[in-house]
This record gives sequence, C-alpha cells and structure tokens, in this order.
Amino acid sequence: DRRFLAVVGTSGSGKSSLVQAGLLPHLYGGAMLEAGFQWEVAVMRPGGDPLTHLARALVEADLYDPERESSVLEARATLSRSGLGLVEAVRQSEMEEGSNLLVVVDQFEEIFRFRRSGTEHMEEAGAFIKLLLRAAQQTEVPIYVALTMRSDYLGDCSEFPGLAEAVNDGEYLIPRLNRDQRRSAISGPVKVGGGEIAPRLLQKLLNDVGDNPDQLPVLQHALMRTWDRWEEDHEEGEPLDLRHYESVGGMAEALSRHADEVYAELPDDHHRLVAERIFKALTERSSDNRGIRRPAQLRKLCAIGATDQDTARTVIDAYRRLGRTLLMPMEGVELLPETVIDISHESLMRGWRR
Repeated sequence: DRRFLAVVGTSGSGKSSLVQAGLLPHLYGGAMLEAGFQWEVAVMRPGGDPLTHLARALVEADLYDPERESSVLEARATLSRSGLGLVEAVRQSEMEEGSNLLVVVDQFEEIFRFRRSGTEHMEEAGAFIKLLLRAAQQTEVPIYVALTMRSDYLGDCSEFPGLAEAVNDGEYLIPRLNRDQRRSAISGPVKVGGGEIAPRLLQKLLNDVGDNPDQLPVLQHALMRTWDRWEEDHEEGEPLDLRHYESVGGMAEALSRHADEVYAELPDDHHRLVAERIFKALTERSSDNRGIRRPAQLRKLCAIGATDQDTARTVIDAYRRLGRTLLMPMEGVELLPETVIDISHESLMRGWRR
C-alpha cells in the first residue's frame, strides 16, 4: 500500500501534466479500488514558505472553511506542531468520512534552495519534508503524497533524512517520447483546433525538437506562435506551413522574440526596468549553474523592483495575457499583494536572450 509517489523527469518532460491529466483522472475513476473513488486533492508548490503553502492548499481543497479568514493560520499552526502535523491537520479538518487526501507538491525542487538560505529556512524545509514522509508512512488517516521533481535534483534528496529512500521506493521516471508520439503531440492539437499542418512543417518540427525532452515546452510555444500567425495570415485551405513557422523565429527564436515583443510594448523605460528586475528576481542560478524558479509574492517583487503595485501589475499583466502566458498566474486571476508570481516554465530562463 504505497502512499508516496515521486514523478521524476527532465525539465519540460510533462511531469505536472502527467499528474493533472493522467494520475488524477485515474484516481477519480477508481484506479485504486482499495481506496475508493472519493478524493480530495491539495495542490501546492513549496515556494518560499512551504508550510503556509501547504496550509493554503488544504483550505483550497475545502478541508477547512475557505470563507473563514483564520483557516490558513489555523491549519498552519497544526502543521507546525509536530512531524505528524499533516495527519493531525486532516484529522481536525472537515474531510468527509470515506474520502482520501492526495497532496500534490509540484516543482518540489524549489525546496532545495533552502540549503543556501540559512539554518532557520533549512529547518523549515526539513520540517515540511518530514510532514510529507510521516503522513505517507502511516495508515490510520488516508493521506497520499505525489510530488514532481526535475531529475537533475535527485542527488539533493540525500540532504534530508528519509527523502532519498522514499523517492527511490516511489519513483516514476518519465520516459522519453518516441518519434511517433512526438508526431501525434504536434499534429493532434492542430487537428482538434480545426487546422492542418503541412507535412514538410511537421517534418521540420520533428527534426528541430530531436530527442531532447527539454525542448518540448519550447516546441509547444513555437507551435502556439505558429498557429497564431497562421490565423492572422493564411489563404483559404492553406495549412500551417514553413512560412508561418519561420516568421515567428522557429524553435530557436520564437520564445525570445515573443518575450522581446512584450518588453517593447511596455509603456516606457521605467516599466521595462521593472520587468528586468522582476524576471531576475523570479529566477536563480545554483552554484552548478542549474536554473531554478523563485516564485515570489507581488509585494516582494515591488520591493525588489523599487516600484509601486500598479506599475508591477502593468508589467505582469503584459506577460500573462492570453496567448502569452510567460508569467503566472494566468490572465483573469486578480493580482493581490500576496499573490505569488512565477515564470511559466524553466525554458524561459534559457530561451530568452535578454
């Protein structure tokens, strides 16, 4: 009766998508017969305050009253009391009898940057990991844990007692897509959208993406941009073709050009300076040159960018508009001072030349 799953893969290999579009539907469909069909799912990312983010995820999963302002604080206080804090938090919650809780920790590798943030932060990271491990080890309360993590951070798991062993026991390594699967991943969405893709463009895309799974999010962005260009400029019956793909820069330039276009559209140089500061604050390079995302609250980004919230919102809104989604949360989510801002994918760190 394993209750801990680590979905591991390279950047852009589809870890989060596998959990959201694969694991969850299977659970709701009764794939774990002994657990039943009733699942509550708390989705979170460690960010800069993993215990608070876990507490908020429990509230958003309706285990605590989301209308009560004190719910997050109450849940966090329970989580902080002991290594069995997550078990106790679920016991005290409003989860229905017969339900199971799945805690999904996306972008788990964010937790490892606490190693460079001092003893206090390291202890909090350790406490958070202990909560997950202890909850998954016990069987009295139906709690399951699934995390997604980049494979280049596997070695870092040994920094925390019990984590490497749990990951080894519950690891699912994302396999590479073969060429036929990549072909389906390209042509399928185009057909669903009512379009066709020219055979020579399909061949070009397959050659450009190669066997490197790190290129899949770049391919996704380039294909989205190609579709947008095709919608703007195509003859009747003309499929997506090389001219549309090359006009947006292909895989090599599409992401960088798109980000530069948004940058150029900002109202003035001050907004562009704020944009540079925001993106630098949201990304980090480790000592071994690995890129890692650093999601941060809007109020913190304003302090780092030395700007007001209205200016920061203008910049962030420009990069999260529908059809861009270079920053998260997506368009439509209100940007409050405590809203966590993040880049949409690690590929932005590598693909944007600015």
